[in-house]
This record gives sequence, C-alpha cells and structure tokens, in this order.
Amino acid sequence: MRRPSVLGTTIGVVTAIALSGAALAFTGPSNGSFEGGTYVDGGAGFQALNAGDTSLTGWTITTGSIDWIGSYWPAADGSKSIDMSGNDAGAISQTFATTIGNTYTVTFALSGNPAGGPTVKTLTVGATGAASANLTFDTVAAGSTLTDMKWSTRTYTFLATTASTTLTFTSTTAGVYGPALDKVVVTEKVPTKADCKKGGWKTKIDGKGNKFKNQGDCVSYYATGGRNLGSVKP
Repeated sequence: MRRPSVLGTTIGVVTAIALSGAALAFTGPSNGSFEGGTYVDGGAGFQALNAGDTSLTGWTITTGSIDWIGSYWPAADGSKSIDMSGNDAGAISQTFATTIGNTYTVTFALSGNPAGGPTVKTLTVGATGAASANLTFDTVAAGSTLTDMKWSTRTYTFLATTASTTLTFTSTTAGVYGPALDKVVVTEKVPTKADCKKGGWKTKIDGKGNKFKNQGDCVSYYATGGRNLGSVKP
C-alpha cells in the first residue's frame, strides 16, 4: 500500500494556514463603539473634537469637527457615540491591517441628531481603493428623539487591495446637527474557489493584486493554495 507523503501533507497544511491565517489573525479597527479615550464633558452631555484632536482612542478626526456624545442621547452600544457634525461637518478615520483579496464587511449603527435640521442626515463611508457609499437617515420618518435615537444597522462591503486599509466616515450634513454613528464592527471573509462561480471571479483578486481572466483561472488560484496567481496583472 502506498504511504502518504509526510512532506506533501505538511505543505498542504501550511498552504491552508497561509490562506486562512488572515481570518484567524484579523482584529479590525479598535474602539468601534467610541468608549475609549480622554472624554471631558463640559456639562452639555458631549465634547467637541476638532480635526487633529487625539482624545478619541484609535480614531483620527481628519477634517472639520465632531461631537463625542456622552449623556446627550443614549448610545447604540455602551455609553458613547458620535455626532459627525460638530461645529460643522466632520470626518473620522482609522487604518488597520487587511489581506489583499479578502472581503470586509463594515457593520455600524446609524442615526441622526434630532435636535435640529435638516431632518435627513447624510453620511459617506469609504475604504482605501474602494468606492464610497452614500447613506441617509431621516429623523422624522424614523421618529427619533433625544431619548430614543432609533438606531439603524447599516453595512458597507469592500475588497481589500492593500495590506493596510483606511476606513473613513464623513458627514455631508452642514451645520451642527449631523448624522450619528456608533458600534462600528468590521468582519473578514476569506474567499474560496466556490466564490469564483457564477461570475464571482470578476470581482476577485489574488494576494498580489492580480485579476483573473476567467472562472478557471480563479479556481486554480484557490485550489493550489495561492501558487497559481491570476493572469491579469494590476
């Protein structure tokens, strides 16, 4: 009887770990519910943070300003959240490690400051190398109040094209009553050869950023543990 090759088995195991290791190691952005940092409430139930402020752990206020909300309204998770328009529309971002070719889903709670207009709050979410998504929250239609924000769960999905990705949320609501954000969670999906079917190969890339010319090209990449790279150079 032919005995299995120990070396072949070892290589197979190592290859499987190489393709799935990112899923085991992935941690995503930190402080997604905005609980961590140096919070100073001046008595209004929130703290204004301007671009460049480092008080909010893990996040960078990249433009404009935001309000770090404490007791002003109830959070979706924990005790704090964000009004994305502080003194005016603001933006926040965080950079974290990603694996090229893997798909990431950003889940977050969205609402809007009901204390003033406009009633429809607007926000964009985007990631490095991916198209941004435009989101809206209608405070009147939702019936949100400062005691019941009517938080809504939203999602945004992107394909990683770089080894590190910057996730950015940007208010597009002028004024001081903006979209509200909380409970940001990012999960990772490691593709398999099954994802190449039904045209899925058209939206996939290998670990070097190469695209696939057809379904077979895509299947070959995953079936060989990443040894057969995609045929279409980036």
